[in-house]
Amino acid sequence: MNEKKKTFLLGGITGLIIGGVVALISAQMVESTGQPSFCGSCHEMKPMYESWERGPHGPLGNKRGAVRAACTSCHLPHDNVVSYLFTKGLSGARDFMGHIFHGGYMNDAEHWVEKRKERNHYVFVSNCEHCHEALPDNIMHQKLKSGEIQGNCLTCHWYVGHGFDFEQKLKEFFGKKEGEQGE
Repeated sequence: MNEKKKTFLLGGITGLIIGGVVALISAQMVESTGQPSFCGSCHEMKPMYESWERGPHGPLGNKRGAVRAACTSCHLPHDNVVSYLFTKGLSGARDFMGHIFHGGYMNDAEHWVEKRKERNHYVFVSNCEHCHEALPDNIMHQKLKSGEIQGNCLTCHWYVGHGFDFEQKLKEFFGKKEGEQGE
């Protein structure tokens, strides 16, 4: 084997090893930043994290055997990896910038209450349908399937991610004076 082929082969093997290590580190970072504890680590996400924890899909409020879901289970699309990573990056960058520069809204309970009204932009109903393939056979689901009523999962189950008292929790949390949040 001539010197040029050896160099090419050595370069290819080195490239594969480096690429594999980068891919493994990247996969671990995507996994780590998708954990609820990571999402709740920012001050302004604490009420969301705490209400999710006690909500129907959280670990503490799961008394009826609901599917446990992480933040990314509902707030990121799961149709393909490109869409998932793009939305994750965009949302993460927006939240990070708001956290660093306080964006004027990150500590405003009214912002979060209004944002909840736009939940169709932040919760992916296709994810609900993925986990809940077999819906209970009740009158409302029958009417929804037949087109008698309009809407989607969030129309009736708007509380499921963060519980019924989410808005009150937001107002209590952000209504406290600086330094009282228990950081």
